[in-house]
Amino acid sequence: MTQFQLFDSVKLKEDIAFEDGNTAPEGTPGAIVEVFKDGEAFMVELFGGWVKTNEAGDFIPAGPEESGAFMETLGVETVYPRQLILVKPTRDAMGVKLTNV
Repeated sequence: MTQFQLFDSVKLKEDIAFEDGNTAPEGTPGAIVEVFKDGEAFMVELFGGWVKTNEAGDFIPAGPEESGAFMETLGVETVYPRQLILVKPTRDAMGVKLTNV
């Protein structure tokens, strides 16, 4: 069993460069959306700040408590275990009680 599992909440230990030239800085939150080779690497969706759409359909800053607010996706990148910190395991976030694990 690897340290990280599918849908775990994580954050970056270091800056990660996106293919488009932008960078997700250390501390950026994310979620594991795919596991490669028994945990040798992970596809992680990385999130920015809270936003919502205005009448024109543009993203504007928002608070997490605002109606229609969501965390903007910065990108989805391959990340290695050494680059991640576990924030919350999926089983804790979902309230699942596992037995015989």
